[in-house]
Amino acid sequence: MAKWWAAATLALIVVGCNRPVDSPRAQPAPPIGPISPLQVGDLLSPDIFNKDGNLFATVEPERCAGVAREVDPPFITDYDPAAEDGGHWPTTVGGVEVVVEEMVAVYQSDYSAADALASARSILEACGDTPVTVTTMYGRTYTFDVESAPRPAPTDAVLWSLRTADWNCDNLFVAAHNAAIEMTSCGAAGGIDVAAAAEEALKRIEALADSTA
Repeated sequence: MAKWWAAATLALIVVGCNRPVDSPRAQPAPPIGPISPLQVGDLLSPDIFNKDGNLFATVEPERCAGVAREVDPPFITDYDPAAEDGGHWPTTVGGVEVVVEEMVAVYQSDYSAADALASARSILEACGDTPVTVTTMYGRTYTFDVESAPRPAPTDAVLWSLRTADWNCDNLFVAAHNAAIEMTSCGAAGGIDVAAAAEEALKRIEALADSTA
């Protein structure tokens, strides 16, 4: 009898310890909108010539990478984009050749453009007195001073310049809705009018957001 009772008790304990455990429910991915990942290429300017440029690949010090790096640009990639694209195009300013690199991205709907812009401004301010050394994909090195842009930035945009003896860049970063655009324009005498280019970039974002609203 004692053996039977012990066996029955053990069986109850085993049954009690084998209660089904609910599997964790998969969390739904955050929605993406109003701009779709399929529209990321439409964020690029119509001037894009090809996808190949001699991009700024590394930046020292690393804390200032956002002001110059074009390979995995921090102002773009630090916010986990749902889709990215980029391109390259040449132009002239005052008869002097300029090259322009564009980097664009679409994010989840909870992307905060205001936070991204504030972070970019903070990094630019922190790196304003710091020489920034940049190495290109082809191994050429420049050491730039980070300066404010010669013209004020439009709303939802950040503008800045990189200056050295023989190569000078004028840059922009804009963000609105769930999209961002960064452009680096460089030449011996500087780049394009980034204030005007920022306005055009913001118009592209607004047009895409309105088309899906």
